[in-house]
Amino acid sequence: MKKLLILACSLVACILVAGCGDKPYTISKEDRAAFKNATPEVMQLWEEGLKADKANDYLTAGNKYRDLLAKSITPEQMAAVQTALGGLNIRLNEAAAKGDAAARKALETARESAPRR
Repeated sequence: MKKLLILACSLVACILVAGCGDKPYTISKEDRAAFKNATPEVMQLWEEGLKADKANDYLTAGNKYRDLLAKSITPEQMAAVQTALGGLNIRLNEAAAKGDAAARKALETARESAPRR
């Protein structure tokens, strides 16, 4: 049930992010600053997610961001993670649509691991 809630929140974030501005999913200085005083564990997840995201390691980045959503984080951190996850999902779908094999594999893996109804 918790995974379904996280998935639903992520989906809403993606929709909101996609509809706002030119580059709404770009991680801002404020987003990065939100983790300045984070716990070491939260900071590590954030940095690992950003690193994987930059390397187009879609599965790792998505998992790190979703792990952060399950943690007790501030509203500012939550917004930053949702922005990052929204951007990742948009880039993932765009890459898959253009034939990127890694993106297609990531989507396939995500579908296989999604909860069945």
